Amino acid sequence: MKKIVRIGHFTVAMNRNTYHLRWTNKNTGVQESESFGRDLERAKAEAWRRMAALVSPDDIIERPNNPTFEELWHFYCREKKPILSLGRATRLDEVYKLYFKSSLAKVPANQLPDAIRAMKDRMLAGWTGDDRDEKRGKRNEPLHPNTIEDIVNIARATLNFLLEERIIVGPNPVPVIRVAGRTAPTEREPKGRHLSFAEIGKLIDACVCPHHLHMMLLELGCATRSGVFPEMLVGQVLWDLDAIDTLPAGKSQTTKYRPVIPVTGPMKWAAAQAALSAGPDLHLIHFRSEGLTGRNGTQIINRIAKRALGEDVQKVNWYSIRHTLIDWLEMRVPAKSLSMLAGHIAALDTKERRQMRQNDGSPTTLIYLRSKLAHLDPIRKVLEDEWWPEIQKHCELDLRLGDPKVDIEWSDAAERVKHRCNTDAKPR
Repeated sequence: MKKIVRIGHFTVAMNRNTYHLRWTNKNTGVQESESFGRDLERAKAEAWRRMAALVSPDDIIERPNNPTFEELWHFYCREKKPILSLGRATRLDEVYKLYFKSSLAKVPANQLPDAIRAMKDRMLAGWTGDDRDEKRGKRNEPLHPNTIEDIVNIARATLNFLLEERIIVGPNPVPVIRVAGRTAPTEREPKGRHLSFAEIGKLIDACVCPHHLHMMLLELGCATRSGVFPEMLVGQVLWDLDAIDTLPAGKSQTTKYRPVIPVTGPMKWAAAQAALSAGPDLHLIHFRSEGLTGRNGTQIINRIAKRALGEDVQKVNWYSIRHTLIDWLEMRVPAKSLSMLAGHIAALDTKERRQMRQNDGSPTTLIYLRSKLAHLDPIRKVLEDEWWPEIQKHCELDLRLGDPKVDIEWSDAAERVKHRCNTDAKPR
């Protein structure tokens, strides 16, 4: 039989185009199975129903009152993943594969505190997890205590969250587990270093691919956190407002706010070119008409920096660009405007963001929406008058500052993208 998916200690498998649910009877030790024909979803639903019998306090079926971590984990992921960001949800899958599967999976709930402490001690001693994918290079450094604390807290939350939500009853919650050596944000070494205008110019000139150049120019003009542009869609460009909404539609805002950013200088023609050449997936930053995946964004800045700066590439990354611009703007724009641009505080609510994307284009509506982005006006002026002209002095690429054709390209791209989106939205 070919294993399709494992849900707790139940396995959905396929044999001769027929789906079977298999499990081991814990009382007899004998493997049992049930056939569901070609209905995969019904087989999965039955597996979840039987899992619920193990942990639900309302189910009358006799169940163990001390479920294993593996059984708890499936219900924790089912409850938490829908409300987490994509990155955090992926993080759950990674930590289970690397750390929890070998250390905690078969541990009963009442023994979890000791097992988590033992796992913590192994990580502090240098253990970096099992079944690690080394295609991108082997990890030689031990985990930082802050990372270990994050992993430990995820393990604790697996049981504690289910107890708080009364999805299970019986076991005692896992207490706080201290990790020696953790540091506060102010004590940590910065992830990147500040860049000079000469270095920024070299980075721009080292962009040999269109998507490298587009991403570099957009990052230089907005100080967003890394990971924003690789997943950005064409629909996030606010053509009528000369701005970009960095929060994807349907995605929940987190404490690290995704702001609306101004489009200034070369960002205008870069965004227009990227939008017009977007593929069927409508990703703004793309290679061969396909959006970026995985760690492509990190690989891009690493390649550009190595090509541009050679031996001086140490600690040059998207973090460097973000904080170089933020610190440069600090003495030039109001503190509140800068905090909103950096995503430290929220400037708009969900309703206002939706209005910006779905505006009817009327003059009155645009006046109202532009007033909501008034906090960006000081930033927009400083970038146009000082930031981009200074960068132009240090790079060979023509940034087309003051070129009237840029506005025409922007308007043309807006019309064509809106027409394409409306065409795709019509039922066939």
